[in-house]
Amino acid sequence: MGLEILSVLGALALCALAGTAGADTVTLAVEFGLTELDDRPLPGVPVRLVLGSAPDWQSAGAGHRFVTDDNGMHRMAAPVVLEEPWRKRPTNFLSSLASRAQQTDHLRVAVELPYMTFAWLYAVDVHRFRAGGDVLLEGFSVYTRDARRQFTTRAKDDGRGWMMADLGGLALTHPGHEPGTVMLQPDPADAANRRWTLQIAFKRAPAPVRR
Repeated sequence: MGLEILSVLGALALCALAGTAGADTVTLAVEFGLTELDDRPLPGVPVRLVLGSAPDWQSAGAGHRFVTDDNGMHRMAAPVVLEEPWRKRPTNFLSSLASRAQQTDHLRVAVELPYMTFAWLYAVDVHRFRAGGDVLLEGFSVYTRDARRQFTTRAKDDGRGWMMADLGGLALTHPGHEPGTVMLQPDPADAANRRWTLQIAFKRAPAPVRR
């Protein structure tokens, strides 16, 4: 019995080690875009962009505030911490049984955007596989304000509709915004790997029509 317990504990330790994320601070050049679903740019929209997984990332005061330009864009640079977790590439079930986790560079991106008469925080985890540079998006979620006005109340998606606390029981077929094109990569001219680029676009759905 004792040997079985030790074996299980050892296996758990190896799993924890494989999922452990390091961290590296880099300078990130950001290109943010906001469009309609048909790619028409949305100028003059107030945005708050939060980069990274700091404990206060859901605070209403975290991140960088700006207004999109005439092309629905904004460019900026900021220091960020890139974590280094291990992830399996998305594949079919049988292939996933034999595949191994690979090291990625990870950045959580959260964006506060207005929709209808509300402001919601949209968050997504961006993973870039070091082997090949493919980008994986995970954990897309939407948050509304809690009683302290922080964005900690997570919307529920049951596959048929989104339930936001602000809507008093009404469901939306679309959360209002969703991530579009995302690219995360190091600057090839920087041998020290301290300069990175993030290109991220969000798309806004038309306001729902209540029937």
